[in-house]
Amino acid sequence: MPKKGQYKENASKETIRQRKKNQKQRHKDNRVAANRARRKAGLKPKRGNAGNPARRAEMNHGKKGIKLMSHKKNRSRDNNKNHKRKK
Repeated sequence: MPKKGQYKENASKETIRQRKKNQKQRHKDNRVAANRARRKAGLKPKRGNAGNPARRAEMNHGKKGIKLMSHKKNRSRDNNKNHKRKK
């Protein structure tokens, strides 16, 4: 296993790119702000890979800022409107 801050020998270019991006100060600040907003809204972090089995409210990261939104409304939105296949 590689030591902290190092990559596996066969790490893909995409993995290396993402890890470099996540280390930038601007990206760290964004994560801190999002986590602070979640705590302020009363949302506890989910343990492991559980998803959202209780269908409780989720954070909406929209253009108007971070706010609370129902699970159903958040998941039914067209979040991939800019990534549709071209015909």
